[in-house]
Amino acid sequence: MSTTPAWLTVTLREVETKVRDKAFIISTLITVGLIVGSIALSGFLANRTSTYTVAGADQPSLRVLEHAQQTQPQDVDLSVQNLPDDQARQQLEAGTLDAVLHSSGPGKFTLTGGEEVPAKLRSLLDTSVEQVLTAELLSSAGIDPGQLPADTALSVTLLQGDAERNSMIQAMAFVFSFLFYMAALIFGMPIANSVIEEKQNRVVEILASTIRLRELLAGKIIGNVILALGQLLMFLGVGLLAAWLAPIEIPFLGVVFQVATWFVVFFLAGFLVLAGCWAALGALATRTEDLQQSSGPVVTVLIGILFIGLYAKGTVLVIASYVPIVSSVAMPIRLLTGQVPWFEPVLSLLVALAFCWVVLVFAERIYRRAVMHTGGALTLRKALKLEE
Repeated sequence: MSTTPAWLTVTLREVETKVRDKAFIISTLITVGLIVGSIALSGFLANRTSTYTVAGADQPSLRVLEHAQQTQPQDVDLSVQNLPDDQARQQLEAGTLDAVLHSSGPGKFTLTGGEEVPAKLRSLLDTSVEQVLTAELLSSAGIDPGQLPADTALSVTLLQGDAERNSMIQAMAFVFSFLFYMAALIFGMPIANSVIEEKQNRVVEILASTIRLRELLAGKIIGNVILALGQLLMFLGVGLLAAWLAPIEIPFLGVVFQVATWFVVFFLAGFLVLAGCWAALGALATRTEDLQQSSGPVVTVLIGILFIGLYAKGTVLVIASYVPIVSSVAMPIRLLTGQVPWFEPVLSLLVALAFCWVVLVFAERIYRRAVMHTGGALTLRKALKLEE
């Protein structure tokens, strides 16, 4: 006789069945490719420099183009040529120029392109025309343009964090919330479906004569937890590695590395609760249609977690970081600010684990009482009145 524990046998079966599923493998590889591709594309676009060659057909146009060269942003390389209007148009038609700028009257300019004028080039020259004309008007009125307030006269500071950190928090809030939402659906729903299939096929009756129902439930939950955690670690690891190897410097990447570890821990606590709920829902149902009706509250909670992670701020986010399941997303987001005392995530995790234990014990009781029932869908109240 095999000495392998029954729950471990069920766990291995759950993992093996999933990792051999082609749809699961393909979707995982596609997601990994999308993560790497999005980070690589962001790095490419951030380092990409747009090069433009523009001809000035007269002196006012050349003054505008020279001013544009002096004020051009880092991602723009503007080359200026002094060409007569006819020659400039010929080169524009030949494709050697991107645009031609010439004066069309006092205080007016015309920018001529081939098939189109790039928006970045148009914006740069539009600003330069405005600034050059303003400086000329001020000079003609005897006013020194250098005495006017500069664009940097107003500086912006934040009481909490800074603009770059806040942008990072918003981006990671989306990542954490979306990963938790998808994992809870992808690996939670199969637990309920597996329970229903075993009830419909009467396989659970055979299994119950061989192993204890408690071990059967434990194997299902642990197997899917392993799968969900493994996929989460893969996505986070690939994403963080790609960000670290990216050609651009990503601010606060070290903070993201540290908080990602907390997210994995909180994810585990939250997913265990949801796994117990999915198993209980599967035991209460007898058909897939029953599950579609009874799973509404769980899906609603997941959508609520997604929205809280994306939009919650201030006091709402602080309160959410102590609410079990929701804290799986809310507390890691708060930790990204770097202003959370060390005891808060520990306390939140203890609350989440205590709630996890209560829910799993309750779900296990519902599962043992309802999984053998085949006379139709059960309500929670009816399931509690059944004998084991």
